[in-house]
Amino acid sequence: MLAIERKQEIYDLIKKNHKVVVSELSLQLNVTEETIRRDLKELESRGLVTRSHGGAILREERMPNLPFTEREVINFEAKSIIAHIAQELIKDGMTIMVDTSTTAKFIVSGIDSNKKVTIITNSYMLINELSTKSNLRIIATGGECFVRYKAYVGRDAINTIHQYNADLGILGCNALAKDRGLMESNAEESDVKLAMAEHSLKTLICADHSKFDKYSTINTLKFNELDYFVTDVRPDQSWLDLFNKFNIKALFDESSNTEGYGD
Repeated sequence: MLAIERKQEIYDLIKKNHKVVVSELSLQLNVTEETIRRDLKELESRGLVTRSHGGAILREERMPNLPFTEREVINFEAKSIIAHIAQELIKDGMTIMVDTSTTAKFIVSGIDSNKKVTIITNSYMLINELSTKSNLRIIATGGECFVRYKAYVGRDAINTIHQYNADLGILGCNALAKDRGLMESNAEESDVKLAMAEHSLKTLICADHSKFDKYSTINTLKFNELDYFVTDVRPDQSWLDLFNKFNIKALFDESSNTEGYGD
């Protein structure tokens, strides 16, 4: 086995198991422990793993904490695909909870004008954009202004959410990983998402391929709390298996033949 092939195999094992042990790798790959340590040192220098006593662990790839205005222009095409798919789930007469996710904004901004829908949201950017649409009834949560995310957050926002029940919660996430569930970059928005999911009969998460197998600061929702997951391209089989395990209906662009992300 060439050195480059060995390092790839080591990295594949770390991705699969999230950690490796030097002594076990030495036996498995039939090389000295010193060789394994050198390989792990190189993988660490490339930012792929973090060495620990006697082995190494997978380095968590963290999502950047960007303001709303920057997030809104990232992955525009992917968000458009997600919006087109998710809009089919919004029926006439529904009440929906919508957070400050830029992808959720894409979804509700394109609701068919023939559908009368009540929207409960903590996004004051969304309120401003939808205010002229006569088919939409908008309920703002109010609360403390979180300017960076163009959001209402805090106790008052959550108290308003607790007063309503929605048919569908349309929520985004900052990152998701199989071992952590859905994550957010701050506690304020995480608390709002939890409240919206709690007061929605069904919860829909919208996230493009860039969010998969990433990590963020705050653990928010677990997979057993979700009903729909809408993304742009086909996830790999390990993600589809996980969605099936938790009875989550995964929706994506069926014409995308490439498994877009995952292990």
